[in-house]
Amino acid sequence: MEKSFKESMRWLHTYSGLIVGWLLFAIFVTGTTSFYRNEITTWMQPELQYSKESNKSFDIAKKKAIELSKNKDNLSITLPNSRSNTITVRWSEKQKKAKRDKRFVKYFDATTGKELNPRQTAGGNFLYRFHFELYSMPKFVGRWIVGIATMSMLVAIITGIIIHTRIFKDIFTFRNKANPRGWMDAHILPAVAALPFHIMITYSGLVLLMRLLMPWGLNSIYQNDFRAFFSDYAKLKQVEMHMPNKKEKQITIAKQNLDSILNKANKIYPNNIGSFFINNEKETIVEIRPKKVNSIFNLRFDKDSLVFDAKTTKLIEKNNALKSTSIVSNTHASLEALHRARFADSIIRFIFFIAGVSGIVLAATGLILWIEKRKKKYSKKKSYGFYLVDKLNIGTIAGLFMAISAYFIANRIISIDTLNREHIEIKVFFIVWLLSYIHAFITNSKKAWVEQFIVISILYISIPIINILMYKRSILLRDSIYNYFDLFFIFCSFTFAIGSYFLIKKSKKEVSK
Repeated sequence: MEKSFKESMRWLHTYSGLIVGWLLFAIFVTGTTSFYRNEITTWMQPELQYSKESNKSFDIAKKKAIELSKNKDNLSITLPNSRSNTITVRWSEKQKKAKRDKRFVKYFDATTGKELNPRQTAGGNFLYRFHFELYSMPKFVGRWIVGIATMSMLVAIITGIIIHTRIFKDIFTFRNKANPRGWMDAHILPAVAALPFHIMITYSGLVLLMRLLMPWGLNSIYQNDFRAFFSDYAKLKQVEMHMPNKKEKQITIAKQNLDSILNKANKIYPNNIGSFFINNEKETIVEIRPKKVNSIFNLRFDKDSLVFDAKTTKLIEKNNALKSTSIVSNTHASLEALHRARFADSIIRFIFFIAGVSGIVLAATGLILWIEKRKKKYSKKKSYGFYLVDKLNIGTIAGLFMAISAYFIANRIISIDTLNREHIEIKVFFIVWLLSYIHAFITNSKKAWVEQFIVISILYISIPIINILMYKRSILLRDSIYNYFDLFFIFCSFTFAIGSYFLIKKSKKEVSK
């Protein structure tokens, strides 16, 4: 009975991972990059790279707020922080015959106050949205597909724990051999090393899709009225959600009032003001949020904030992220914050990124392991299923990294004045990915792996070279984000170069035998 149960779990583990394995790999890669979504967008707008925070930044932000608040609705001003090097101003304007307000954004140099005009780009937002709703399909369809794949991942994790009885012992046994046992060790090592992260990120991902995958409770009470749901949710959290009314009026605020409000806020958040919002509902208000959050419960509608009356400059309310006595609400908030790492500082974010990389390795080695275990069996006996999995592995694993590198290169070489250039970036991504699949299917598998790894290595090393050629100002003058990205691209190039070297070495050994 025990053997039969274990065998059934092994079968479930194998095929729950294989059937959606290629999609899970793409989800892990784009999800891991999404931990640095803001930084990717900043890197893909190199016109911003020389802006740096200074002691003038706060005064510049106040000046821009006064200038722009005269004829803009719902103005948002974000100061430079560890993830952005500019003063960013956002607002929305109502459009005739449009369901949604049109959103605008302006960037200003944090030292000089000069307006910066960065190129249009899909940025990190494309990879982020691809992670949970794919692309070029109705978003609810994409989210359903991702939800099913995520559930399969959870099943694969649970069954993997069951079938690997020596899982924690095996983590200290790594056999560096290109055989099924070696690939098994390469699969188990990242699985165990970051097991709590994999469970958390998979389960929390399902929680984020809960309203889509299990909508019946919400629908029975709110009849698909999400505004009513969020209103009640805000009451549960004991905070007021400052959502604009239909009857809006022009925002005006005096400079001395804004100065007074920001000075008061600075006493509560000493040197920690991250952004402020000038909103109007019944009366014009100024909402201020800290740069560094102090709670895992800081979410989109549940953030630490101060709300002031723009006319009297009096503090109306002080909102803390954690005010709810509901265990369910707090659990949901913490899982959402963990999945998106919104609470994380640079160190924790990097740890999450490394754990995400372990998930990428886990998914990739799982797909390769399926091939390695059956290679001898199908070396002479032809199998279309084996052939298909083998080719899809190449196009998915190597192809996705190739597509991402091409996406970054396209961002640099497409003319800044090109219309809809952000859509061209995305097209380049998918065209290169498709070419990778085509190459995999028309080329011998061993040769395809080597050739694609070499191409990936060349593409990644070319990115910092292109940066040097296009932007000749000293790299010491750039924002550090750009230097970190160049170092990362060099590391990626080196990694794939080493990979291609070992693949070539292995092929030569097999030929000599």
